[in-house]
Amino acid sequence: MRRFVLASAASVFLSWPATAAADSPPPVAPVSDWVPDETVVVSAQGAGPAFWHIKKGDSEIWVLGTVEPMPKGLAWNSAHLGEIIKGARAVLTPPTASSGFFETSWFLLTHRGLLSMPDGKKLDVTLSPALRDRLAAQRTALKLKADEFADDPPIIAALKLQGFFSKEHQLNTDEPLETVKRLAKENHVPVRSIGDYGALGMVKEGLRLPQESQRVCLEESVTFAETQSLHNTALSQAWAAGNLAQIKAHYVPGAFEKCIKQVTSFGKLTDRAVADYLKAIHQALSQPGKVVMLTDIGSLLRTTGVAEELHKEGVLIEGPAE
Repeated sequence: MRRFVLASAASVFLSWPATAAADSPPPVAPVSDWVPDETVVVSAQGAGPAFWHIKKGDSEIWVLGTVEPMPKGLAWNSAHLGEIIKGARAVLTPPTASSGFFETSWFLLTHRGLLSMPDGKKLDVTLSPALRDRLAAQRTALKLKADEFADDPPIIAALKLQGFFSKEHQLNTDEPLETVKRLAKENHVPVRSIGDYGALGMVKEGLRLPQESQRVCLEESVTFAETQSLHNTALSQAWAAGNLAQIKAHYVPGAFEKCIKQVTSFGKLTDRAVADYLKAIHQALSQPGKVVMLTDIGSLLRTTGVAEELHKEGVLIEGPAE
């Protein structure tokens, strides 16, 4: 479990646009910082998930907005996606953060103290009564042992909670990426990631956060679990139907916004990811032909996201009506 947590931490942080922690479960609409409607114009949509379209001369980009995690086995219509991928020059997937097996193994051998509570303390005694009760409620809801997180520092408990939540609710982050890759292969279209970043430094910095800072991470993780359990089914169904209004109403960002803002190296990584997205878009628009790109709905449409940055540059983006 320790190795799994370390290996997955960076990808969790990078792939989930996040929301701030709260003292109690958030309201029905978890996110309100969407870009104004005037950043897109209405375009016809095929049956299935929503697409955004950018065109410049004889170059065009089709952007598939995604949400995650989604329930395993969710039925969705990929026919329109297949038609869009057909004839494309490339499919671009979101940036990933990874660390090598040997450097991860060496880190585990030489920094084991970072993976347990210091001085033999138990996690619960370091938490506020409110957070302790909320964590206990999640342990019960997820059918975990009472001492499941007892020896974990808060940031490890936060990451483990996400894994247990996904397992209990049968969620995964494989879709729609796996379907996109399959369709690309069938149509002989190359697939490449926008970026692959070394992540061990970020993980080290996160594990070295002071206990008080780590508790911010744990509180956000608990809040995410509370919120996701209310919205995930409706969000996934809205995504499958291309219903943008309902996607916005039920969109649940990831669990670690305040947490990761405390990690300097993560800020550098996210800045690099935004820059790489924009670079990939401009490169695609500089060459004739069609490119398909995947990006999280939040990264696309929330303020400071890709759509807003392109709007500032005067780039017109066609998208679905709400």
